[in-house]
This record gives sequence, structure tokens and C-alpha cells, in this order.
Amino acid sequence: MKWITSAVFFSLLFALPAKAMTPNDTFYSELWYLPQISAESAWENATGSDGVVVAVLDAGIDLDHPDLVDNIWINSGEIAGNGLDDDGNGFVDDVYGWDFVDNDNSPVPETNSEALAEAISHGTVVSGIIGATGNNSQGTVGLNWQVKIMSLRMLNYVGVGDSIATSKAIDYAVANGADVINLSFSGDTMDTLLSNSIEKAYEAGVVIVAAMGNDNLNTDSTPIYPACFGAYDVEDWVIGVAATTKTDEKTSFSNFGSACVDLSAPGVEFFGLSYFDPPLGFDRAYGNSWSGTSMAAPVVSGTVALILSDFPNLSPAQIRTILKLSVDPVVLTSQLSGKMGAGRINVARALEVAGQFSTVEAASTSIRYISGESFSTVYAVDETNSRYVFTDSKTFFTYEDSFQVVEKVPDSELSEYPLAGVALPKAGVVL
Repeated sequence: MKWITSAVFFSLLFALPAKAMTPNDTFYSELWYLPQISAESAWENATGSDGVVVAVLDAGIDLDHPDLVDNIWINSGEIAGNGLDDDGNGFVDDVYGWDFVDNDNSPVPETNSEALAEAISHGTVVSGIIGATGNNSQGTVGLNWQVKIMSLRMLNYVGVGDSIATSKAIDYAVANGADVINLSFSGDTMDTLLSNSIEKAYEAGVVIVAAMGNDNLNTDSTPIYPACFGAYDVEDWVIGVAATTKTDEKTSFSNFGSACVDLSAPGVEFFGLSYFDPPLGFDRAYGNSWSGTSMAAPVVSGTVALILSDFPNLSPAQIRTILKLSVDPVVLTSQLSGKMGAGRINVARALEVAGQFSTVEAASTSIRYISGESFSTVYAVDETNSRYVFTDSKTFFTYEDSFQVVEKVPDSELSEYPLAGVALPKAGVVL
């Protein structure tokens, strides 16, 4: 089973805060997508935390990049260079992660003469979108000004990998404390080994975000992995991300589909980090014109990390629901209706919704259950017409025995019921 990088390369409910924070990073004006997704307003409330770890499974990361070096994850249980497995995790000297392609402790890009330039920089640009150091008067800025990026290499020097290396990398991420896993690659084969690793990661409380791929396919008829793993289960394990343009339309390349796409994010004309090693001829630390769902996925992963920096106890199911409830609309044709996820990500509103999830309890004994026509999210509506979202099926089944009681309503009608919070399990019921 082979993966390819999913980048294409070319040369609610709550009022948002009125104020916004603009970082002083040199190239901030080039990052058009950050104002569009309301990152500046989000940064008034959260700029990230070095207690949140995002594992980037890719072709390696430039660990010494001046805009990343302060946000690179370091395995504190390991003593560098002593040739021992100090922390007993089965990997020797894995101070900065692991290379599952060459099976060594150097998870950086391979720069041989046959390496593709896009593969060399791919993991670095993805990492920068998530967590390039913010407000440091240089370079760019990530969704998180502070965060820890764990480098796990499972794609080779031309951007190709396999499910065995990917599965091992996911297992490593979970075992070594990752909170979020970013998967900016795609393939077309269902693999049980990888599916099992992703399910275990989800059950361990890790949020998994995956690019939908760039073939303009309807994944309802042609599933793409890993984004579609778990999409047909009761609990979806992976947040699948499609790519949108500067005008909130589907890009020409993004895959789409009602089952696998959870939401959309900007994915064109990104200015970002590049692999930087002047002695080897890589003398540009930054570059532009990156496009693809590979860029859209880390926008979502970065948003998830930002949410977890303020609300670390949220579950993957809650995170998915928060993201879906807080989106802006995507411009859709009739053929794309319901196939670009809930909408385009809005970071500031996601933080607002996350705050509601951490404080609100379901309030009524007289409950009506509704769901929109285009999406499967179920809500409880009380006698005051306030709407409470069920974050998972387990909570729903503490109230009812069957989804048959759920009433389908037009999507436009949902807004008539103000969102009051999250429906918690019925009192006295053990999950």
C-alpha cells in the first residue's frame, strides 16, 4: 500500500471578539488565510501551549529551522548520543522522534540527488502552518505561537510511504504523548493494520486529522485513506479535511464526499517554511505557492492544538463537534451540497464553542431530538427551544434506545434553535 503527499505545487452561533491580535512576524502579510479563518481574534484568547504535542507524519522536518527550532518536541526521557534506549520505549536515542523509513533516530528530510524538492520541504511547511514560532519578529507564524511538533518520518525522498511505516509511526505518537496527529498524505487502499492503529489512537484520546487528497474525486464512491478510516463507523476516527480557495469555494483539485469530509480549510497559495541548509544549497528559509489538501489539514490540526491549549480535557469526538459547529459557509454547487463537510473552519468561533462545551449541562427532561438534512449531528431541543449537541452516540443512548426518534429538519431550521451547549449523559446512567 503506498501513500503520496497530498500537496499540489504551483509557481454559529457566538459573536466574535471585536478586537484582534496581529503578530509582528516579518511575512505575516503573506499569510492571507489566517485573517480569513479569524486567527487574529482567536489569538486574543489563546496563542498555544508547549504542553500540547502535535505529531507530524511526513517526509521529515527541518529540526533546525529558525522559525521552528523553539517549537520542536524533545523526548525528555532520552539522553542524546549515548547509544541507549534510556526511556525504554524501544527506540535508541529518539530525542526528536523517529525515522520509520530508514529506521533511525534522525527524522529529517533526505536530500540526495534523486529527492524531489517538494518532498524535502513538505513536512517543514506543514509544521510551520501548525506551529511556526509566533510574534518573534521573523519569518511566518503558525496557528500556535507555542506548541511542540513531533517529527515522525514515514514518507521517503519522493514523498512515497507504506502502511507498515505509517502504522508504526502512529503507534509511536500515541505511546510518546502526542495529542494531535497530522496526516498530510493519501492513498486509495484500505489497510487493516493501519486502520487498527488509527482506531487505537482515537480510543486513546488522540485527535487525528487527515488530508482528503487532490484528485477531485467523490470519496463516497472512491474512498481515500487515511481520511476515510472509521467514516462509516458509529464513531468517526479521523477528521477529514477538504481544501477551499480564497473565496471559500472548493478548489479544483480537492476530493470531496459526504461521509469522509468533516470540514474544509484554506488550501491554496500558501507562503510558508522551506527546508533550510545553505551549505547543501538550500538557501531559502521561506517559499510560496504551496497548494493542496496537505496545507488544509495542518490548518485544522493547528486549530485543534490551539483549542487543546485552553481546554485540554476535550475528547476527539467533542473536538470534531466543536469544529463542525463553528464553521463559516462554503460556496457550494448543487452537486457539492453536503460534500465539503460542515463548512470552512473558523478558529475564533471554535474557541468560543469549546468554552461552552466545558461549562454547559443539558437542562431538560422534556426533550425533542432533531438532525439537519445534510449532516448527521443529533441535537436535543428542550421546551425553551434551546439546542444541545450530542458529541457521541453513547451519550445519546443514555436518553433513548434508537435513532428512529430523531426528526430530520431542513438545515436552515437549525439556526432557529439557539445553541445552548453540549448534552451530557443522562443523570444516573453509567456509560
